[in-house]
Amino acid sequence: MHDWTENYYKNDDNLSRNIKDLDYVFGIHPISKDIRKKTDVQAIKQSIRTLVLLNHYEKPFHPDIGCDVLKSMFEPFEGKFTEDMMERHIRNVVDNYEPRAVIEKLAFDVQEDRNFFGITIWFTPVGEIEPASVDIFLRILR
Repeated sequence: MHDWTENYYKNDDNLSRNIKDLDYVFGIHPISKDIRKKTDVQAIKQSIRTLVLLNHYEKPFHPDIGCDVLKSMFEPFEGKFTEDMMERHIRNVVDNYEPRAVIEKLAFDVQEDRNFFGITIWFTPVGEIEPASVDIFLRILR
């Protein structure tokens, strides 16, 4: 991570600023005719979801960014070991590349017979008191 990013978010004056990011749906705002934006907690949720779904070597020129959760869907599920491994990867990628959030807790919902894997990430935005959560659902289609 860049030093300026770490220093920017450590400064208390910057914590109260509104967080804005592009909406990945690229919808058009009906009044301004501009691309819609995600703000505050919704922007952080979108960022966390993107980081978790990103595999290593998928982001050009940044092979180190990634979580490999999607890759692990095709590996044999080994219960608690797989969940612990995924939790380590998720915490690592969010801690390193999303400085606006602090992960509090993760929960996994695994349904092997339905090829379904659910992840719930509880986090606290930096400078906020209220925690938030993001749900990520993965399913292997045959």
